[in-house]
Amino acid sequence: DSAVTIKTMRGGTDAESDTSLLSRLLELMRRTPAGGNKYDYRRWAMEVSGVTEAYVYPLRRGYGTVDVVITASGGLPSDETLKAVQAHIDDQRPVTAKDTLVMAPEPVSTDISVKVSLDGLSLDEARTQITQVLTDYFSRLAPGEIAVRTQMGALISDTSGVVDYELTAPT
Repeated sequence: DSAVTIKTMRGGTDAESDTSLLSRLLELMRRTPAGGNKYDYRRWAMEVSGVTEAYVYPLRRGYGTVDVVITASGGLPSDETLKAVQAHIDDQRPVTAKDTLVMAPEPVSTDISVKVSLDGLSLDEARTQITQVLTDYFSRLAPGEIAVRTQMGALISDTSGVVDYELTAPT
């Protein structure tokens, strides 16, 4: 006679793709643990479930400080994710790092206005495609990184069905 008690399980992560696993392995091999350098902080943040990217800014607020900005799969991280990353880093960081702050990026809105000449594409289809490529572009920018107007223009120009364009805003 035997009995099994099953309790609710929490945590875990979704299955990882081979590409993602290889990327993590290569990152670890290229940037081995080094006693608390910026690559260690990035790795510690990325170890927390739900974090999709981490940007590390050592000494940003002075000696002994490290700021870590994280993003999540849905964009901005939840308060729960921020607290989990903060706790994990506090457990891992060297004692000399007196003040570590984990935060979400601050979203910045910008209006984009484009005049387009189209061939074989409706205005609604063009709007959808251009919005998608620009959204993808902005999502790849690191916090504080400047959006380059010519790169936005190249993405618009590469959109199938766009013959010509004029980026009227931002100026």
